Amino acid sequence: MAPMTGTDRTRIVSVISAALGEVLDSARGELSEDARLFDELGLDSTGVFELLMRLEEALDIEFDTDTLEMSHFASLGSLADFVTEEMSG
Repeated sequence: MAPMTGTDRTRIVSVISAALGEVLDSARGELSEDARLFDELGLDSTGVFELLMRLEEALDIEFDTDTLEMSHFASLGSLADFVTEEMSG
């Protein structure tokens, strides 16, 4: 599999931002990678599962729930790091 590029990372961040907007039912525009998913955006545990389902569909990936940690959802950037790692692994 080819290594991820900056463009791939930008696409992942964009997909996560769009999915967050759908899950949280709000149009927030482009989000910063520093945006804190729970504290700032109001994501909750139910929203996490919906977000993961949307990301799996949009990115054609299946997450191993055994590898998920709450730290992956600290910020948009940490979630993008996790998704990038999952897609390249």
